[in-house]
Amino acid sequence: MTGTIPMRLAGGWLLLLGPLVALAPRGMPAWAIGMTLIALAGLARSGKPFSFFHSMAFPNPGRLLAVTAALLALAALSMSWSPSGRAGLTVLEMGYVALGALAVGAWLRGLPAGDAGRLGRLFMTGLAIGIGLYLLEWAFDFPLHRWWDPSLTVAALKASNVPKRTAVLLALLVWPAALLLRRPGTGAWRRHAGLLIPAGYTLASLLLSSRSAMVGGLLALVAYLLALRSPHLVRRFLAAFLALAFAGVLPLVLTLDRLAGLADAPWLFPSARHRVEIWGMAAERALASPLFGHGIDASRSLDPMGALSRFGTLATSLLPLHPHNAFLQIWLELGAAGAALALALTLLLLGRTRQLAELAQPHALALFATALAMASTSYGIWQAWWMCGMLASGLLLALAAHAAGKEQ
Repeated sequence: MTGTIPMRLAGGWLLLLGPLVALAPRGMPAWAIGMTLIALAGLARSGKPFSFFHSMAFPNPGRLLAVTAALLALAALSMSWSPSGRAGLTVLEMGYVALGALAVGAWLRGLPAGDAGRLGRLFMTGLAIGIGLYLLEWAFDFPLHRWWDPSLTVAALKASNVPKRTAVLLALLVWPAALLLRRPGTGAWRRHAGLLIPAGYTLASLLLSSRSAMVGGLLALVAYLLALRSPHLVRRFLAAFLALAFAGVLPLVLTLDRLAGLADAPWLFPSARHRVEIWGMAAERALASPLFGHGIDASRSLDPMGALSRFGTLATSLLPLHPHNAFLQIWLELGAAGAALALALTLLLLGRTRQLAELAQPHALALFATALAMASTSYGIWQAWWMCGMLASGLLLALAAHAAGKEQ
């Protein structure tokens, strides 16, 4: 039976999520660890402390657990040849994200319908507060951020990654919220009202600074609308994209940079041209160690070895922390072995959406599409706040699907 204390703690933790994302998105690892501890306490009170091996997010998880364990083992082994001083910390972060997915998913799976619904409503309340805070910060020149750090200027904040991190995390979290609103057995307006959340947020993001959130939001809406007609077709398209991206990312980015010369194209905005150059440099270095890569987290510590940039002087590292593309980063750090394991893992996760109720599948595929789009163009795939954001959104989507299923 679900314990009262874990439920109360989880409710407060979910209520906190929206404001945390709005004001301190890099605090997501603390949120994820806290949620994992709450879930472990709930499992212990239920008398089934090891039931996380039958996680809600991953029912019958044998192959998924094996692939995840193999990827973590490869990352841990690659610490021995990685030039990064924080390689061990990155492996630790990957490990607690994997544990959180299992433990939190298992605990949520065992909740009664009423408890699941209450947690969902608290999450949505916090998300509404978070979105409101974020938009107010933009509208009034970030008063809370500047109060916290008076040295920051409005111009510096708008150009920085601080609001962009919030933008991409909210682009993920709006999809579980949409599913929580779109319940079975309700009137037509309620069934479609959920779509107003991601659609409205995507429209608002067009006025903000994160291009990744804009692109991710727009592609997610397309995936959602197509999946209403044929989730199978969208799933096949996403699977094909994943296979092509992992197999073809190196020749593609080398073609864009070396042959097409897009890094010098005057019709591209500067950040896009710089990104093409970064991709070309990363791909070239990945080919120097194609089987097992340069080691986990190596992206932030690769010696430039005389390489020159069109966009500034290279200092102690070839790249600005990471290649801004998940497929390329995995090839660079873990080689073909890591790329094969990461492809298998993502295909297994994508395949799990087939087990959801018909109502939930378009939302799950939209969430998958937006995460895939943003991971392809922006943040380092191992950044802890980003991994924890994807973890939170995936688990909340599973909670929403679980609650909807219980109410059918």
